[in-house]
Amino acid sequence: MAALAALAVGLAGLTAADQALAVAGGSQPADAAYGYVVKVGVGSDRSCTGVLVDPHLVATSKECFKVGSAAPVTGPPPVTGTVTTRSDQVSGAQTVAISYLHVRDDRNLVLAHLARGLTALRGNAPVSAAAPVAGETLRVLGFGRTADEWVPALPHTGQVSLRDVSATGIGVTTVGDSAVCKGDAGGPVIRENSDGTANLVAVLSTSGQGGCLGETSTSRDATATRVDGLAEWIDQFKEFELTGVVEVGVGSGCLVVKDGTTTYQLAGGSASVVKAGETVHIFGYRAPNPAGACTAGVRIQVTQAYPVATLVGTVTRAAEGCALLASGGVTYRPVGGDPAVVKVGAKLSITGYVMESASACAQGTAFRVLSVVPATVVSLRARVNNKFVTAANAGADPLIANRDSVGGSWERFDAFDLGRGIIALRANVNNKFVTAANAGDGALIANRDSVGGSWEKFQLVRNADGTVSLKAQVNGKYVTAANAGADPLIANRDTVGGSWEKFDLITN
Repeated sequence: MAALAALAVGLAGLTAADQALAVAGGSQPADAAYGYVVKVGVGSDRSCTGVLVDPHLVATSKECFKVGSAAPVTGPPPVTGTVTTRSDQVSGAQTVAISYLHVRDDRNLVLAHLARGLTALRGNAPVSAAAPVAGETLRVLGFGRTADEWVPALPHTGQVSLRDVSATGIGVTTVGDSAVCKGDAGGPVIRENSDGTANLVAVLSTSGQGGCLGETSTSRDATATRVDGLAEWIDQFKEFELTGVVEVGVGSGCLVVKDGTTTYQLAGGSASVVKAGETVHIFGYRAPNPAGACTAGVRIQVTQAYPVATLVGTVTRAAEGCALLASGGVTYRPVGGDPAVVKVGAKLSITGYVMESASACAQGTAFRVLSVVPATVVSLRARVNNKFVTAANAGADPLIANRDSVGGSWERFDAFDLGRGIIALRANVNNKFVTAANAGDGALIANRDSVGGSWEKFQLVRNADGTVSLKAQVNGKYVTAANAGADPLIANRDTVGGSWEKFDLITN
């Protein structure tokens, strides 16, 4: 039984270190429905077969990545590797680099992580939860040589009978004229179910080479590495996404993001995006090696990172019918979110990030929605004189607390949640945002079309007595109803000294 490392693409003179597997003999080219069977290229002279278990993960034999006698370890691949899909799929043949290896220590199995996800492939074979049983008939697939073809363009397939089962492997014998040959190492062994579905049971490992082109052996036996029951192990290496504020962790140059009770150590990602103090949305995967000086949290390799922003405004409809939201002088097209919430006329705070997205809607910059908070209509009553704040003269004059009641739109404001306790206020009377004019040196006035920066942002501070105070982000000063409410509101106080800086927040 030959130990199969990888098929040398050169057609002759294969050394023992270059051996692998291929389904041959009476086998036929596998139908296009087996789109999840892929070719694994290693270096310039070797190839194996693999099975796509996730858009970013291919299960195959770790023998494919041996360098001399050295077995691969978890981390970046020791030699350049690629994965190539079948040419008869919807997207044609795709070739993607292998960026990382997750090695299983107890058996001949490795998960190759791809630099980008593979899509538009037909079929799938989820990992089997049921153990293999001696005597059952299974199907094998591989890109290796056949009885009459050295390097087939498409994978071939045949059936095998399961001889024996161990804790980590199975022994099989091919059925009919089928054979398992060089080039099939890592190829899937699947169980075909009566409902037309299939499950991944194992990946091919070694073969007697009987029936293979250029071989004299007559043995049709082969072995495979069990994959059944490993769904949870595989799942932990799938790409995932999280949103958080980048912080400096323990260790030199260490950046982390906290997600609930878990701390993630960030490796990679654009330094212009992944930096301390920034809120980011990250795609990545667990990658413990190579370990560095940082000891904080679970190390993940960042594959994509986007700066997170919060848009505020009223949803409108584009000519094509899609939803739009103008914020900060830019028109955005929200992608995702509950359509019952993100609808025309809704006043919303939408947190997310700018993305690339094809759409029939020609208008707006695509913006992936992570969360949505509807705006709340509020009024503010100054504690110092029990008067309501008004956008005086229909918003043309500064805000002042001089009204006995909420008489109409002058005293009503849309409160938009910007996250982390920050809000923006938009006067209902003129649909303008309240700003701490002249970087806070001037009075508050509702005259801005959008939330352009810190001038229009206020921290909502909730006081122990049930009142609120507003802290202008532009200068870190508290808003006061100056001169006991006789003068306009202005952000010029260092602390909440008394009733001048306190307001009742009333929801309308």
